[in-house]
Amino acid sequence: MPSLRDEAVRKGLIQRLQRLTPATKPKWGKLDAARVLCHLGDTLGMSLGDISTAPMNRKAFHHFPLKHLFLYVLPFPKGVPTAPELLASNPQEFEGDRRRLIELMNRLAAVAGGNGPEHPFFGPLTNKEWNALQWKHIEHHLKQFGC
Repeated sequence: MPSLRDEAVRKGLIQRLQRLTPATKPKWGKLDAARVLCHLGDTLGMSLGDISTAPMNRKAFHHFPLKHLFLYVLPFPKGVPTAPELLASNPQEFEGDRRRLIELMNRLAAVAGGNGPEHPFFGPLTNKEWNALQWKHIEHHLKQFGC
């Protein structure tokens, strides 16, 4: 599965993020382009331990096979609610928000093995799992905007 740790994959995502403009309209969902940059930055902040989220107490999704299915097999579903903490950042300057997102992507990709912080839905994740999940999440939102 693709991962932010793969430099070519990460560069491809960054190139696609460069096509996103404040005027780009989503194919679905409530977020505009500026808000999605902030949301993606917040989720990367969560994966780095910079942002804390309340657990959703979905223990069944903390273990194989459900955790594996959602992280690696099933497509990211449209319209899934997110933790309010991951919608907390307000858009500032579009290019600055994009730069922040790219810096966070690079930071996560550089994290060595081991365990990362807990995910509110999936519970404990390794840094390898975080990198795969973040690729999948960014990919989902890029498709949302046709990028």
